[in-house]
Amino acid sequence: MSVVTAAESTRRQDPTRSDRWTDALLTVGQFLLIAVLLFVYLRGWDRDFRVPLRFSRDSLSAGMQSKSTVDNGWWWYNPRVGAPFGLDELQYPAASNVDQGVVWMVSRVVRDWPTAGNLAWLLMVILSGLSATWGMRQLGASRPSGLVAGTLFALTPYALYRSTGHFWLVIYLVPFVGTAALFLASGRPARWYWGKPFLGLIAGCGLIAFNYVYYAFFGCFILIVASVTGFLQYRAWRVLGAGALCVMLIGGCTYINLAPSLHSWAVRGQPLAVPAKTPAESELYGLKIRQLVSPGLWHRFPPFRAWLTREEAAAFPLETENGSSRLGLVATGGFLALLGFLFVPRLSQTLGHRDTLLAASRLTLASVLLATVGGFGSLVNLLVTPEIRAYNRISPFITFFSLTAVALAIDSLFTSQRRRVAAALTIGVIGLADQRAATVYLNGVHKDIAAEFASLTGLVRQLENQLPAAAMIFELPFRMYPNDDGGPRGQPYENLKPYLASRTLRWSYPALSNQQWRWQQAAALLTPPRLVRELASGGFAAILVDREGYADSGAAIVGALRDATGQGAVIGETSRYIVLDIRRLASAASASSFLANAGGAAPMTMGLVACAGQTLTGLNQLGPATAPFGASPVHVARSRAFKVSGWAVDQAAESSGAGVDVLMDQTLFQTIYGLDRGDVAIALKGPGYQQSGFIAEVPASRFAPGPHTLALRVARADGQCYYQTPPSAVVID
Repeated sequence: MSVVTAAESTRRQDPTRSDRWTDALLTVGQFLLIAVLLFVYLRGWDRDFRVPLRFSRDSLSAGMQSKSTVDNGWWWYNPRVGAPFGLDELQYPAASNVDQGVVWMVSRVVRDWPTAGNLAWLLMVILSGLSATWGMRQLGASRPSGLVAGTLFALTPYALYRSTGHFWLVIYLVPFVGTAALFLASGRPARWYWGKPFLGLIAGCGLIAFNYVYYAFFGCFILIVASVTGFLQYRAWRVLGAGALCVMLIGGCTYINLAPSLHSWAVRGQPLAVPAKTPAESELYGLKIRQLVSPGLWHRFPPFRAWLTREEAAAFPLETENGSSRLGLVATGGFLALLGFLFVPRLSQTLGHRDTLLAASRLTLASVLLATVGGFGSLVNLLVTPEIRAYNRISPFITFFSLTAVALAIDSLFTSQRRRVAAALTIGVIGLADQRAATVYLNGVHKDIAAEFASLTGLVRQLENQLPAAAMIFELPFRMYPNDDGGPRGQPYENLKPYLASRTLRWSYPALSNQQWRWQQAAALLTPPRLVRELASGGFAAILVDREGYADSGAAIVGALRDATGQGAVIGETSRYIVLDIRRLASAASASSFLANAGGAAPMTMGLVACAGQTLTGLNQLGPATAPFGASPVHVARSRAFKVSGWAVDQAAESSGAGVDVLMDQTLFQTIYGLDRGDVAIALKGPGYQQSGFIAEVPASRFAPGPHTLALRVARADGQCYYQTPPSAVVID
């Protein structure tokens, strides 16, 4: 039985001026409500919003993107990192352009990067609530139930756990695609295809494609499933037409969104340093039903704490970022109800909006079947492409469907306005109290982040007062990007921290393009005295050493640099960092061709003689094949280049080598060498083997079809000779 009266239906399709004013006031009220809730959740009275919410791991990479927008007007190119080249950020296609548009708008008012980034995220969380409520209202939810369910969606545990750590995964555009899919799956495209919601839904589908690609991919999947199920259920060709329009719009806009990165790859080459994704990672980052319905992490309710303790003690495998895909208590109820409708369809007949609820249940099941560990997503990764691997990130769509079911159920079960408001408020209070646990971590780390950021900012301001504007600072240790595992003591992307606290200086990290990485690889091979001379002659003003990047707390490298730079070179120091001025060592007469030629592609072992004996190496990938390779030759296509990756060390020196080349027949190809291989360092029990990984691309088109041989040449650590591995058989087809 439907609880939406004819009068109500008419008002929603053709609202009066009074209705529009009421909706506008409720929108403003919800905006302020979510803002106040965020202030309470984040303990705003005890928080400095000029300090980053997160300051570790992926939040540093996301922070670099946002700071690029604030400092330079947009994020595509950043001249203040990747010195001496600058950084073409398009080389890594994390194209969240709509998110950065929000950052840009906030930065017109607030120029301080951490404040602008925090405010932009808070604004997008609020927009998540507004868009979810709008979508639910279009689907037939009443004002009170839609407002409460939309507010719970904005403050979903997924959004609060990710926060600025995964800045590009904010969920404010998800409701537009979810709403369109529910209309299609319930066989009702006519109401929005030509009606007033048309522009909102179409704009939302287009905008989601101009952000990080995950939600665009999941959106296309859900819209395809919605179109097919809606057509089969209701035999309405318009459903297929409307669904195809949405999917083509998302697909076309996604291509436009990625076009700048594709152009960058065409001009500069695709960066080999970006690690290739594998089909198996779909299992590692897959969705788990247990995690969807489990209590939020760090929950204070005693029964839930006991649940979480048992979950931790169980030591389930493959517990990765998928642990953040909790639905929250209220959405979990909606999720279980939607699954119940599938098995007992008559349950939905007792409620209004039967078609919408059945559509939500089918789309929820499809989402779970795609994303769960061992689900259809793993087949996509195996047979089509492994590029989409973190299938747990579909959980915002499941959350939207589940909370929409809650909103519609409230309206069906409580027909009078007073009871409906009371029920919505009661459920809202329960849900908000439950979901607040998701901010425990953010609040717990704030004081530590504030202290670290203050110390780092003080050091950087000290440097900015002593060095000229745009002075270049070289950072040690050498770290890979984005394949940075943090080294023996640190965490990934730690070398970004000095930049995130700076205003005028330029920093050497990160290297992303093949030219940048080869330049840093060549610099890493220099002895400290020569490194200092070459950097000074190449225009660098100082060297910064992060002691936490070394197993010995930087004792050896700091001592060597002090000897090379002499007395009085230290211009800044904290318990973690030390900075040495190298400007006085610059000499045009002593400048070599190092900076000019280091970014080239000359093979490292060219001109060297063979060393006696052998060293340890390992191949992980050879074209389409991965280890173990077996005795049969590896077949590669002549139409495109094939990748070769693995690791190689100088066993005699107990360290990585000076470089690695791939020898195809008699032709040498340079590799990107120095990738983090903590697994090799652990297996060989030597910290000197940490940066022993390599990757190369061999253009198969340069060779005739048929059998060939491929070997590795590993330059000894001192660069005086090379070790050559036995050849592997390769057949070019």
